[in-house]
Amino acid sequence: MAYSTDELLHTLRTARGATGLSQRDLSARIGVPQSHISKIESGGADLRLSSLVELARALDHEVVLVPRKLLPAVEAIVRNASSALSDDARLRLSVLNRAQAAVTRLNRLHQDAPGLEGLNQALRELANFQLGSSELEAIRRITDRIMKLPMGPNALPVIQSASKQLRELRNRIAHAVPEAPRPAYALDEEEDDA
Repeated sequence: MAYSTDELLHTLRTARGATGLSQRDLSARIGVPQSHISKIESGGADLRLSSLVELARALDHEVVLVPRKLLPAVEAIVRNASSALSDDARLRLSVLNRAQAAVTRLNRLHQDAPGLEGLNQALRELANFQLGSSELEAIRRITDRIMKLPMGPNALPVIQSASKQLRELRNRIAHAVPEAPRPAYALDEEEDDA
């Protein structure tokens, strides 16, 4: 295997780890068996260009050809941008990517299930908000529940419930009412001595 291929595979493994996706999550997202992801990451499978592009995009990356003499500048920009990503942003990205992989899996297993479109919509909208730790934990719990869903009619109530919970979370964040301002001082109750 060529050095550049080793570097590329390392970048794919690192990107998958940074987004918090397991090989199984990634396989659900792009529609290939988990064993194939494992073979790709270990260098045991010959990676086609179309597969590379699909993998990269699933990991929020792009495949780009760069003139060789510009490569050091591009690598420096990528390094600086990667180090600027905060731990909070990485966690947010990880939770949202895992949730999206779970929804992609549901779309494949339960194609016309009521609530799936609402689930997709709520996740897309939540990705646009600043999410605190309690919101990320709520998304993580919902994701864990839908990742364990079996195929069949018993899954429909769970899908609808997850969709409703994500929409409610989105609405709470989107329509949050700021706290009422507190006065800088308060008058004590006066005693009547007169």
